[in-house]
Amino acid sequence: MKKIYLRRKFMEISSDLQVIKPIITIVSNTFLSIENYVNIVEFDNNLIRIKTKEKIVKITGDKLVLKYINEGEIGIKGIIYSLEYVD
Repeated sequence: MKKIYLRRKFMEISSDLQVIKPIITIVSNTFLSIENYVNIVEFDNNLIRIKTKEKIVKITGDKLVLKYINEGEIGIKGIIYSLEYVD
């Protein structure tokens, strides 16, 4: 029986292919996540403003809560009425 050894090659991703823009995922009107955010500008039960590397994301709704937060992504739960990009 002949053994075959496979080598794995890891490639570096060039900087122009790396995603640095915010990625926003909305599930129905009850949950959203934002990847690549910078910080939380304003937080209230009815309004959350989050700074991204490009613009500020303004979320309005009712009973908004931070479901999770880490260095690369933030999750928001509640009844979401609107989401807009503001300068």
